[in-house]
Amino acid sequence: MKKILCSFLPLLLFANVKSIIDGVDNNALLQAKGYEEAAKGALFRANEGKNLPTIDAKLSAVYLNTTPTMYLHMPRMPVTALPAGKKERYEGEVALRYPLFSGFAITALVEKSKFAYLKAKLEKKDLARRLYMKALELYAALYSVQRSQSALKHALKALQLSYKKAKGLYEQDLLPQSELLNIEAKQYEIEAKLEDSKSKKEQIKNSLFYLVGFVPKSVALEDVALVKNLDISQRADIKALQKALQMDRSDIKLAKSAYYPKVGIEVAMKRFGDSLALGGDGYQNADRSYVGAAVTYTIFNGFADKEKIEAAKAKYLARQAFLHDYVRKIKTQIKNEMVQLASLKKKLLWAKKRLKAANAYAKLVQGRFANQLASADELSRSIAKEAEAKAFLESVQAAIFLQTCRIDLMHGVDVFTRILR
Repeated sequence: MKKILCSFLPLLLFANVKSIIDGVDNNALLQAKGYEEAAKGALFRANEGKNLPTIDAKLSAVYLNTTPTMYLHMPRMPVTALPAGKKERYEGEVALRYPLFSGFAITALVEKSKFAYLKAKLEKKDLARRLYMKALELYAALYSVQRSQSALKHALKALQLSYKKAKGLYEQDLLPQSELLNIEAKQYEIEAKLEDSKSKKEQIKNSLFYLVGFVPKSVALEDVALVKNLDISQRADIKALQKALQMDRSDIKLAKSAYYPKVGIEVAMKRFGDSLALGGDGYQNADRSYVGAAVTYTIFNGFADKEKIEAAKAKYLARQAFLHDYVRKIKTQIKNEMVQLASLKKKLLWAKKRLKAANAYAKLVQGRFANQLASADELSRSIAKEAEAKAFLESVQAAIFLQTCRIDLMHGVDVFTRILR
């Protein structure tokens, strides 16, 4: 047990994007989707078996209420009753049956179940993509709130030092009480913001634990390469829709199979008897083996088959139009997300300039306050603005990281995981 805990300790203390993704892979929702995929795979293999012949064995026993009797009607003689068998009847049969031709119904059914299986696999992968995105949102939010807490703690420390200086000046009657109380009020404001950020941090950690199964104490942003093309052919949800379209095409074939005759053959080794030896009953032959064939064809069923074909075609065309629109929508979303990323990068330049200006202004006011050239209110506001500028810069950096991951994931989970390697 100690070895297991030690192996997971680094993961609990520090997390990166790779560890977050690995954690999502163990999520219960993905496991449930995996079982669904396994079920569809088993159904596909079961349907494949319909292309093979079946071999059935049968043993039956029948006990008649009366003895089978044959009546002889001879001219000028009374009717004579003769036994024609015994009450006990046993039959044993081993039969081979094969659907020689089903109007392509079996082929279409197998094809449809295969596409359903592949669709389930792709749906699992797309679920992973959406869970990755959610986990990364929480990851970036955790980074942002941690850095915000750090900036607030730094501001609180600076305010506490300023409060000591202000209190000394107040005690020497060099500073009015109102300004001292102003710094104290700002301290309470910063402390309240810290408590609020702690609450948000706990909520984020709880959500992250639900998704990945652990709670990191520290996170850091990483440089993630940006995919700049519009090739979304590897997206699992698009592939899943394509498989669904192929399933609809199989439904058309399945509906059309009703226009064809069904041909089946059957070969059986069958014996009959009045005991389990199956040696006959003294009246009838014991060997009842046979070879048979059957052809069935529906001549008219109220145009139901025609309507089923039309319904299958309409469903196929609807799915085709939806897929076309879906692809266009995703490409438009990626373009919009790229525009948003460019905007965030511009905002980052502004955030850096803003922080630099806030740092310089805070230092200036602190120096002026020490020389009684600035008020306590001006000092507390400059410290608060410095903390706000730091937190804003970190939030923009987190937003750029998240936006980059979002664009990469919009190209497909395989593209994203390949970048992380």
